[in-house]
Amino acid sequence: MASSRHGSAVRGLLGVPQSSIRDARFGRMFRNLPPAVFGERDDQARAALIALAATMLQGEFDAKIAAGKPVDVPLNEPEPEDENPDIPAGYTYLGQFIDHDITFDPVSSLDRFNDPDALQDFRTPRLDLDSVYGSGPDDQPFLYEEDGKHLLLGDDKDFDEARNARPDLPRNTAAIRRALIGDKRNDENLIVSQLHSLFLRFHNRVLDTEAGGDFLEAQRIVRWHYQWIVLHDFLPRILGQETYEEIIGGRDGFPELTVYNSKGRYAYMPVEFAVAAYRYGHSQVRPSYALNHKVQYASPSTQLFHGKNAKFNRIPIFSLMDPPPPLANLNGFRELPDSWAIDWAFFYPDLEPDNPDELIPEGAVLPQPSYKLDTVLVDPLESLPDHQMLPPELRSLAVLNLLRGWRMELPSGQSVARRLSIPELTAEELFDNENADRRTARAKVLAEHPALGTNTPLWFYILREAELLTDGVHLGPVGGTIIAEVLAGLMIEDRHSFLAQWPTWRPTLPSAVEGHFTMSDLVRFTEDKPPPATAASAG
Repeated sequence: MASSRHGSAVRGLLGVPQSSIRDARFGRMFRNLPPAVFGERDDQARAALIALAATMLQGEFDAKIAAGKPVDVPLNEPEPEDENPDIPAGYTYLGQFIDHDITFDPVSSLDRFNDPDALQDFRTPRLDLDSVYGSGPDDQPFLYEEDGKHLLLGDDKDFDEARNARPDLPRNTAAIRRALIGDKRNDENLIVSQLHSLFLRFHNRVLDTEAGGDFLEAQRIVRWHYQWIVLHDFLPRILGQETYEEIIGGRDGFPELTVYNSKGRYAYMPVEFAVAAYRYGHSQVRPSYALNHKVQYASPSTQLFHGKNAKFNRIPIFSLMDPPPPLANLNGFRELPDSWAIDWAFFYPDLEPDNPDELIPEGAVLPQPSYKLDTVLVDPLESLPDHQMLPPELRSLAVLNLLRGWRMELPSGQSVARRLSIPELTAEELFDNENADRRTARAKVLAEHPALGTNTPLWFYILREAELLTDGVHLGPVGGTIIAEVLAGLMIEDRHSFLAQWPTWRPTLPSAVEGHFTMSDLVRFTEDKPPPATAASAG
């Protein structure tokens, strides 16, 4: 790798084959559709959305605390009403990782209406892992080792001292040890931070074993296998087979797009995707997770919720203890505690747990399933840690999502369904619910704010569509179409993607099985694990 010293390669030249400087913008996918209207005045619309958001919280913690029960379940206790075994929990955070790879909007506001065409996307609208590679070793050398080829890794945090192979993110020496990565959001919780670390290690292993030490070739291999995972491992799980085959075309087809169209210009990021459809994953989040056979519980296991003591069986996604004990939760923007490295068998399928022993309870449900795609968010999302300075009603993730969609003037779910020639859901279907208390609460909201019945927020509509039509197993046709077309469209518009350069390419890494490559295969390759016993019959 040439250095940037005088007389060597021109600064930035080595990044040219893999990038192009483009004016990355947000835009509208359904430009001709009117914005959804939730009331005659802004205060009415705001009140309607806040009221609807209040019906989207699971609301089980308080009752469980009052009954003296833990607020979550142990690792060996299934939750058939809430869990979705078809989508293991690792795909929730892969979805977050993908989002951070393609979108970043630090300038729009909940306090005013925003013009998407004027908003800049501070990530490239391509699945190119710029959140991992940054702007390259020449421009951001602090992300790389001295050779300018290997990505920098942090301190080992493995739960098995004999392995010494699962590092934290690289960090500076400040008191809170900020991560040295291409996108700070990949340190916002301890699961996505370790997923980022996994991709750092993936690149380094590809560089050493498959690319002959050639940095650009390693980048290509990593990016193409990542893009394959997005198209053919991630999307089939969240779309369902019918939408996957229809739009993506299966593993042997080429995507057919009808509504994502850059009109001959560069790829753009639709607000209907970024602000509504792709926020489906918020409903998949569990209240707590176990990380490995050694670290399944928080310490302390009892933490405050609404001022009451809440007992957890696993590690809560975050807590509001101030200051939080280092082993209390999965809060991010901090150094990973010792032994808290993830055993990915707890998050992705067809992987054997490391050192299975008596510490893993008999009957443990592994990988941990995500929660169903529905109109219900777990209780901790009612009050986000980084929003504690805001009024209480603005600390809820559901409120923030609904208000942002309104401020971006998104079309209603019904109008998007009509545009896609998909039968629209009725107000009765949208505001009904299997839970009697939630059904009553939503009926009251609809009676007080009838505009919501015909102008339903796109995010809520997409979640209810999945809940009603698939029992939360995968997205319905409206949400699935938006997500499939945007992710496939970004690859088609990227002249360096495998779809643009070699549409019939198939994964080549040793862990790939019959030309297919999954997140589990990425883990096996990176951690040098043997293939699953059923590999010979896998498709």
